[in-house]
Amino acid sequence: MITLYYHRGACSTSNHFALEDAGLAYEAIEVHLDREDDSIAQKVRALNPMAMTPVLVLEDGDVLTQNAATLSYIADLAPEKALLPKPGTRERAHADSWMAFVASDLHPVIIEYIYKGFGATETERARLVDFYEGRVARRLKVLEARLADHRYILGDDYSVIDGYALIVLNWSLPAKLSLDAYPNICGYMERLEARPSIRKVREVEGPINW
Repeated sequence: MITLYYHRGACSTSNHFALEDAGLAYEAIEVHLDREDDSIAQKVRALNPMAMTPVLVLEDGDVLTQNAATLSYIADLAPEKALLPKPGTRERAHADSWMAFVASDLHPVIIEYIYKGFGATETERARLVDFYEGRVARRLKVLEARLADHRYILGDDYSVIDGYALIVLNWSLPAKLSLDAYPNICGYMERLEARPSIRKVREVEGPINW
């Protein structure tokens, strides 16, 4: 059985989605890494010195981290589910590109957006707002354009990349980032939240209090 250590509402929840969609035997354990005396947190910090989730512990004890690796690994364990294109194909290379877009562009930039007003002076705050709004808008416009004629990021079919993108886009709430200018993204998020596997994980993990 695979064991997933996750933090509710963090990017590791996308692995919870993926395991459910793949139909694999797994155990999902919530962890709060900020709790120094918590035994689960101590275990996860030992498994991953970066002290971050996801942490995926395989049946033989091997440990995988980083969404780009863990999500791809889960998808490849259930090829019949077609949660990613087959390895070695051009379609997989395109999928890897979009996975990298979510992991390296969208993910950090939406997190950064939270800090947009942290300048010491009005002038500095205004400069930071302009800077971060430009950075996040550039990424969101790319995704909005992609979803204009694609139901999901890779096309008509859901992939593990979509679950990851959903979690990242959810962070627009604590970041106080309006997505109203991106109707394709808003519709996409609604479609994803309606998926049975995602609804099930939401019920298991419980409400997120930003």
